[in-house]
Amino acid sequence: MKLTHTIAFIALAAFATTPVLAQTPKGKKNAPGQKQEQSQAGGEQKYDKEFPTKATWTLKDINGKPPAGDASLLIDSTLRGSGVSGCNTWSATLYPVRGQKLLMGPVVMTKKQCDPATMTFEKEYLTILHSQPTWDQQGDTLTIKGQTGTLTFARAL
Repeated sequence: MKLTHTIAFIALAAFATTPVLAQTPKGKKNAPGQKQEQSQAGGEQKYDKEFPTKATWTLKDINGKPPAGDASLLIDSTLRGSGVSGCNTWSATLYPVRGQKLLMGPVVMTKKQCDPATMTFEKEYLTILHSQPTWDQQGDTLTIKGQTGTLTFARAL
């Protein structure tokens, strides 16, 4: 029981030291691509781009190659990410932080089993999202670059 409390405390302490979220303050709307500023304890933090929420993205390629399965990404206004990862559906909190980085919380997903190639793809896809990647949006393309690879998404209709 003590180990569980220690792990929970460490997780909360790590979360408390995470940089401020890159969201537009309530009531303030930025034009697409407009720089946004957010105050933090008397200082100013500047973010180059607004995080692309409320849009569904379809994976075009992983590490420059076509994906072995269908994959999608939707990030809602509460920073809840969800989608398909090849075989299963998943959900996790996705936080944009300074430097256009993306932090992903614990993943909840269905437990379907698919063919080995699709399962390998699914693991690779979620590992990239979970590796504290950077993100960049250029028009209808979202690129997420992690320690283990790159995901390129197209905006879905």
